Amino acid sequence: MSRDSADRPDPTSRSQLRALFREHGFRPRRRFGQTFLVDANIVRKIVGVADLSGGEPVLEVGAGAGAVTRVLAERARRVVAIEIDPTLVAILDETVGEGAEIVRADVLEVDWAGLLGDEGGGSWRVVANLPYAITGPAILRLMDARQWLDRLLIMVQEEVAERLVAGPGVRARGMLTVMLEAVCEKNLVARVPRTCFWPKPRVDSAVVALTVRRPPLVPEELEPVFRQVVKAAFASRRKTLVNALARAAPLESAKEEVEACLAESGIEPRRRAESLSAEEFVALAAAVSRRQRGGGT
Repeated sequence: MSRDSADRPDPTSRSQLRALFREHGFRPRRRFGQTFLVDANIVRKIVGVADLSGGEPVLEVGAGAGAVTRVLAERARRVVAIEIDPTLVAILDETVGEGAEIVRADVLEVDWAGLLGDEGGGSWRVVANLPYAITGPAILRLMDARQWLDRLLIMVQEEVAERLVAGPGVRARGMLTVMLEAVCEKNLVARVPRTCFWPKPRVDSAVVALTVRRPPLVPEELEPVFRQVVKAAFASRRKTLVNALARAAPLESAKEEVEACLAESGIEPRRRAESLSAEEFVALAAAVSRRQRGGGT
């Protein structure tokens, strides 16, 4: 017999959360980034930013003890919540129960087609709380699922969030920033103080909203070259583009060839990687691709 959510343990209550953890013999492990949101107002704010109409399916990544999961279940038609820790999966059964489909899974290994493929393409909303150690790989894995996704809310350390939304010319801008920019519109929508978590982490967090671009800035057939060019440019980010790209994959050619690709793209060779927009990287990747096929101007 299922219980109403009001009768279930409240994961935003520190005392009830501690009692649940004692009952299950669970101790949060800092090295796995296990801190738990215990501020009900912030939970409501995050779910509000998800802008749910009630008709969308929602994927939650890193459900933890279920603080956000419970509220999502009240607002969404369907909630699939994935959590890697088996003890937390058992705790979710108590705090959320039948309000959501709880799946024990690793976001880095999950089969997206099997998990999301039975719903209409491009309709899923995502709410994710990502530990620092896997932030980059996890976001890239979520981007692999973007054919099913519409809008994503990603909670990460505040410094990482600022890096993800950094525009051209900002020093914090990096490879992941550009990769995301090519496939999503992005902005920072909420800051979450460390005092909203238990155990309290050493840093504040922030929530970044990503809206999937349809179509993306980079055509599918150009994506492998685009990724190579972006990676090569940021691998030597202190160097000018012409020096960073010379002898690096996918060009692996003399400076003259690199300069020709940059000129064809309308990019000054003395610029550095963080100064380029995603659109400029797409133009550069297209020029590189044409030269690889022997079609340079």
